[in-house]
Amino acid sequence: MKRLFSIVAICLITKVSYAQFFDSTTGLLQMPTATMEPSGTFMITNNYLNWHTLHPRYWGYYNTFAYGFDITFFSRLEIAYVCTIIDGKRVENPSERSKIMFNQDRHFSVKAQLLKEGEIFSWTPSIAVGACDPLSGTDSGYREQSAEGSGSGFFNRYYVVASKHFDTKIGTIGAHLGYQYTGRVIMNYNSPALAVDWKPIWVTQWESPIINDIDIIAEYDGRTINTGLITTLFNNHFDVMLELNALLHFMAGIRFKMVLKS
Repeated sequence: MKRLFSIVAICLITKVSYAQFFDSTTGLLQMPTATMEPSGTFMITNNYLNWHTLHPRYWGYYNTFAYGFDITFFSRLEIAYVCTIIDGKRVENPSERSKIMFNQDRHFSVKAQLLKEGEIFSWTPSIAVGACDPLSGTDSGYREQSAEGSGSGFFNRYYVVASKHFDTKIGTIGAHLGYQYTGRVIMNYNSPALAVDWKPIWVTQWESPIINDIDIIAEYDGRTINTGLITTLFNNHFDVMLELNALLHFMAGIRFKMVLKS
């Protein structure tokens, strides 16, 4: 009962996360990691986004939803396509195509793992590089919306990150350190990022057919300090995420995962 009470208390103050739900890819909450899913893993992610996580002056003062599709190749390359819904009723002079389901911010993300954990020596971390929304505004007609400007391309960033995991008596603890860069004025990530996550050992010892794992996370993503956790359910086919962005703003997500057979 004491352990159960501890887990419930943690869930109330933190956020569940094993993958980078914010961008529908593998990682933590807002911060990417160097870990990867098995080759052929296909994921569908749905997120509730608090308006504080976006830039309210340019995006709007309203909460929204995002959905994304992600697939991992050769357990080293990951490609995702993400759509974030814009409330077209709030724009000036809304047209028929400005209605909510027609008006979406769309972008691609890619991550490549350069080194797997322990691949060279037992102590070496995994290392990955990636880009989110790298093609934003490449058309000359949208120069003012390019990745170097202040218009669209809210999710543009480039990163390098290293991850290392340690098995302890209380579970697996992961340490993650990276650097994120963007030329965006409105979503400035130009900063180191670091995180720690913990998978309590007693969760896996339960051998529950419903709850397979819980990953508890604390991170600094280069802009805000976030806490949360991801619960893995039903034979690792579902992830449920809860988050406190900037330790204040509630976010949530749910993900379906499956490994495609050749």
